[in-house]
Amino acid sequence: MKLKNKTAVITGASTGIGRAIAVKLASEGAKTMLLARSKDGLEKTLELVEQAGGEGKIFCVDLRSVDEINKFASSIKESESEIDILVNVAGIWHSKDKAFSGIEFADFSTDEILDTYNVGLTAPTILSHELIPLMKQGSKIINISGTFESGAKGWLPYFVSKKAIEDLTVGLSHELRNQQIQVNCISPSDVATEAYKKFFPEDASPDSALQPEDVASLTLFLASKEADHITGQIIVIKQKNVKN
Repeated sequence: MKLKNKTAVITGASTGIGRAIAVKLASEGAKTMLLARSKDGLEKTLELVEQAGGEGKIFCVDLRSVDEINKFASSIKESESEIDILVNVAGIWHSKDKAFSGIEFADFSTDEILDTYNVGLTAPTILSHELIPLMKQGSKIINISGTFESGAKGWLPYFVSKKAIEDLTVGLSHELRNQQIQVNCISPSDVATEAYKKFFPEDASPDSALQPEDVASLTLFLASKEADHITGQIIVIKQKNVKN
């Protein structure tokens, strides 16, 4: 197994890309620490992790809250001597009822803007800051961004949060190079998660969208020893059958 005896922290693990990554890493031997707000979603992911022969723990954490992030980090420092992999997946691009798409910037509420920034950038920054002391040579930080072929218009807060995490990736790769901790970012376009299917069903077919498992497979590679020579990269992946 590629990740035997490794411990991975995965945000956004209650659904979609985060869930697929958790199952993939667990199937290769990683002990998974699953973070999200939804307890029901996390319990379903844990069930799938165990069905894949892995193990995990769930943590209901609201990544909009620095206090909750710090509380989680403190608990991990007490229970784990090492963290080998941190995967920052969580982001905000929709609410329960609507996608934050096609909206003029002035029409976003202040809370929507700040929540998007907090989950998409502040949380990965604080988690990295808190968990790096538990990381040894060969550990991995993997961030999930997004590809915006039509630009930022209509979902500017999400665009900014994802472009900022790409800069965080590059900066951390410089910071951690001497410690031989690799930091990379995956920028997929677009992924047929449950939410994407709900809000953009016309674009979610297998012929026009990536599957969460596609992102998970690349994450596994970047989390493995095979990628020890790769750092500071923003890796764009797209559904290969889309016609230009």
